[in-house]
Order: sequence, then C-alpha cells, then structure tokens
Amino acid sequence: MAERRRLTDLERLEIVRETRKGVSSQELAKRFHVTPRTIQYTVRREKMRKRDSGIRTASITVALTPEEVRAFDAVLSRHGIPNRTVALRRLILSANGVFQPDEYLADELRGFRASLNRVGNNVTQIAKRMNEANNKGIKPPFGQASLSQMRSLAGFVLDFADQVDLLVRRRTSAITLLINDALKELADGEE
Repeated sequence: MAERRRLTDLERLEIVRETRKGVSSQELAKRFHVTPRTIQYTVRREKMRKRDSGIRTASITVALTPEEVRAFDAVLSRHGIPNRTVALRRLILSANGVFQPDEYLADELRGFRASLNRVGNNVTQIAKRMNEANNKGIKPPFGQASLSQMRSLAGFVLDFADQVDLLVRRRTSAITLLINDALKELADGEE
C-alpha cells in the first residue's frame, strides 16, 4: 500500500489532466505515492469544484430570424434582463414549470379530431353519392334536405376552426403569462 501523504495543488491539477488523457487511477497512485482512492477522490473533487464554482462547459446554439431576435431583445429590455446569455441561462434553469406537456390541450384536440372525423365521413358520403350520380349521367338528388345538411357541415367546420383557434390563443396566453412570470422572477433574482 502506498504511503499516505498530502498532494500539492500542482499535483492535483496534474492528476486531473492525466486522468482526462486516460491514465488509470492505479498508475497515478503509484506515480504520486498515494492510494487509488485518493486519485479518484481528487478527480471527483475537481469535478465538484467546477460545478460549484459555476464553470460552464456546455453551450447551446440557436438560429433565429432577425425579427425573432428583435422580439426577444424587446422582451428582455422590458423585463430589465441585461443580455441574451443571462436570459437564456435563467430561462433554462427555470424551465421545469414552463415546458411541461399540456394535457388539457391534448385532450381537447383529441375531442375535436373525433368530431372532425365524423364530419369528414358525412362529407365523403355526400361526395360519393354525387359522384355516382354524375357517372351515371343523371342529375344528383340534391334537395333542400341535402342543402341544409351541407350548410350544417360547413357551419360545423367553421365553428370547429374558431374553437381550435380560441383554445390555442387561450393556451398561448397562459404560457405567455408563465414565461413572463419566470422572466420577472429571474430579472429580480441573482444569476
């Protein structure tokens, strides 16, 4: 077993550097006259120090249109956030509540899809009857009841589109409020 001794700061840095190169803990332990466990502890301690001291090692890149950048900058200045980097870092750190799946919206859209499928089936049947009559060379039976049904279907499709639009606008407003709250909280807090 290696003799117990205290490593210097320069030795610790060299151990971390050599570990990154793939040198084993056993080999480093022999070289520095310490136990393999001391080597592992030194490497782990350095990782924790970097994390705790806020040394950032990863980056995220995003491509935006000039209009999107101007809109983002306007939101930042409105909330008193100094720059994009700070804003994105803070938004990422607080994203847990903002980017959750929207179960309510998904349920509503599933219901709308089922209704739209029923309407689509009705329109398909009407089109089929009209096409069969046209292929036989006869005037399709298109009476007042059929006209009323077509108007009803058209009205349903328009109402459906309005309901989806309203649902999405309400959800967008709710998400905007969540994001604005997160940005305000982040603008007031420390980085």
